[in-house]
Amino acid sequence: MASVLPMRRQMTRLASRAAKQSSTPALFYSSTTVPRRFTQQAQTVVGLTKTRTPTPTQHRARFLTQSIRWRSDKGETPSLRQWGFEDINASLPAESASSPSQSPQKDLILVDVREPAELTATGIIPSAVCVPLASQPDALFLTPEEFETRFGFAKPGAEGQDGDVVFYCKAGVRARAAAQLAVQAGYDPARVGVYEGSWLDWADKRGKVEKWDGQDYE
Repeated sequence: MASVLPMRRQMTRLASRAAKQSSTPALFYSSTTVPRRFTQQAQTVVGLTKTRTPTPTQHRARFLTQSIRWRSDKGETPSLRQWGFEDINASLPAESASSPSQSPQKDLILVDVREPAELTATGIIPSAVCVPLASQPDALFLTPEEFETRFGFAKPGAEGQDGDVVFYCKAGVRARAAAQLAVQAGYDPARVGVYEGSWLDWADKRGKVEKWDGQDYE
């Protein structure tokens, strides 16, 4: 019996130690429990937008247009003939068709540089043709053949056409820029003019108006 007691005591100690170890939660380590931190920020991929590349002629025309507007603001504009309501009205044909002319008149080449949407809303001065300055800044730099292909009528002031080329818009600002652009394109300054009051003056004085239903030139 004396030899059995030490063995029981040893077994009791082992059981007590096992009970204590089972009461302590086991710790497991895994590479997945610790997230890896990156010091570099994620890069955002910016989508590319396909754009139309302007032609060299359009680049030059837009540059000249901006330059002309800057000089106009500074008072550095060349001297061009200023046309008034009476001048324009007296130069119009005595009788006009029910639809706008498709080619400039011989005695007066009247050019409306407003955009087609504006002409659709207000109408156009009889005999005038539409050459929108904002959307077609290179128009006056085109050859007569290129111009007629794009617009469907002869280039204003081209060879064989007599009379002054007179530009107008809504209030005169774009008309002055177009006239100066024409000079840059090689037009004779003596034949280039501006209707200073432009459409607002024409409408205020109840000038003749024709409906415009031309193309958008997009």
